[in-house]
Parts: sequence; C-alpha cells; structure tokens
Amino acid sequence: MNMPIPGLKEAMRNVPSTVALITSRDAEGTPHGMAASAVISVTVDPPAVLVAVNRTAGIHPVLEMSGRLCINFLAKDQAHLLDAFSRSDLRAERFTQSDWRDVRGAGGKDLPWLPAARAVLFADVDQTMPYGTHTLFIARVREVVLPSSAATDAHPLVWLGGRSVPLATLGA
Repeated sequence: MNMPIPGLKEAMRNVPSTVALITSRDAEGTPHGMAASAVISVTVDPPAVLVAVNRTAGIHPVLEMSGRLCINFLAKDQAHLLDAFSRSDLRAERFTQSDWRDVRGAGGKDLPWLPAARAVLFADVDQTMPYGTHTLFIARVREVVLPSSAATDAHPLVWLGGRSVPLATLGA
C-alpha cells in the first residue's frame, strides 16, 4: 500500500475545481447521485469527460452497471444542494430539493438532470480504470444542455480550500 504524501491533500485543496452533481439510475429506476470535483474534459473529438469516483460511493456500482451518467455543473446559488449529495445520511433528500427532471428529449434519457444548472452533460461510459481508491470513468458525451442565459451567466460554484465558494469572490 502506498503511503500518503504529506501536504498533498492540502496542496490540492488550493486548486479550484468545478462543483458538479453526478447522477444516474440503477436497474430498478432509483436515482443516485454524488457531488464531485474530479470532473475534467478529456477530448472534444471524441467528446469525452473523465469522472473520478471513490469505489465506496453509493453511485459507483450504479455507474458500473448502467454505463450512463449525467453531469450537472452548479452555479453559486445552488450550493444548498451539496450537503444532500455529499453526505450518505442525507441520501433521501438528494432529489427532493430544486427542480429535477427525469426525462430529457425524445431519446428517452431517463437520467435525473437539473435544468437550472450552468451546464448539463449526458454521457455513456466508454472506459473505466481502477486507480487507488477510485475508478476513473471516461465517458463519451452524447448531449449537452445549456440552460437559459441567466443560468449560464451565473457565477460557477467551485471547490477551494475544502469547501464550496462562488468563483466571483476569488478575484475580489
């Protein structure tokens, strides 16, 4: 087993990263979700993103089974959603807050998605790679939803210093 590198966690907490809610559905149709900061663009051709998911996360087996996910990038006024998606004891509250939709488009995408998010990506898992405590899910983006200009003009919510902060305050 590898030993932790002193200071690495603290150093990485000083690198801002976008806050996203990752959602999917299990075989019974139950929605699952988690808050994530490890979401990155991989390529635009093919359109792909990478999501790192701890193997102990409740959504992990769902993503492995379903092979489908939705990434909802949050705005600063959506920080109230994070507790439910970050804490397993609040799991029952995850989809009761805000205006979640269950169906998107004629293609029958039944993934929970947040119309008020800054951007929403629907994707199918192409590859997985176990690494340490996590699995790296590389997913091909099938559809992008950019909600109203009011949502995309909103300041993004980012992780910094181990907590969520609106990006607009970083330069102030």
